[in-house]
Amino acid sequence: MKTLLTVLLISFASSALAGKKVLMMVPNDFMWPEYALPLKAYQEAGFQVKTAGRFKEVVNPDRRNLLKDNALYFADAKPITVDMSFEEVNVDNYDAVTFVAGNGAWHDFFPSDVVHKIVINTFQKNKVLGLLCASTGLLGIAGNYDGRTPLAENRKVVGYYRVEGLLKSMGRTNYQTGGRNEAAVEVDGNIITGRNPESSQIFGAKVVDVLLGRSPNSKKK
Repeated sequence: MKTLLTVLLISFASSALAGKKVLMMVPNDFMWPEYALPLKAYQEAGFQVKTAGRFKEVVNPDRRNLLKDNALYFADAKPITVDMSFEEVNVDNYDAVTFVAGNGAWHDFFPSDVVHKIVINTFQKNKVLGLLCASTGLLGIAGNYDGRTPLAENRKVVGYYRVEGLLKSMGRTNYQTGGRNEAAVEVDGNIITGRNPESSQIFGAKVVDVLLGRSPNSKKK
């Protein structure tokens, strides 16, 4: 009887962990591997995944991802239809909110007060907040246009080189420098950051580790 009870408890615990819910925030003009590789990691872990965009419609990958003669070409890259708009997001419904980046971060994320509120709510409610590549800049400007109320002050982060100033000067984060194309991911509490597209696979794995209660090594791999 005890053996059966133990098996049932283990099975229930495993199901609860695998039932984690992740929201992926995806801008139009997104970088394909930053979407596809973390998504694969979430799905393989058995997580329920939803996507959100500025509008509830099709969002397109960076045009370079679709051109065979470009170094950033990916054969599987394609447009996706998101499940909801940013305005429809309820952070309470998810265990983690992660951000795909690309050039679209500059026009769909950074100026959007709605996106800022999602970032702030996710952080303050101690949900897992994952930001990859250019989207890491949100830690510098979310609710902080005047530079006086940084969200993640002193948190250890990595980020895309073009948002280094936002993270260091406005966000007052503990920014970790490194090679522009060198993969790196940092985990500091409920914040997970990845430096660039090359970090996409590691980033997805770290999000899975944190949601499953593992102790991720925050150093780059």
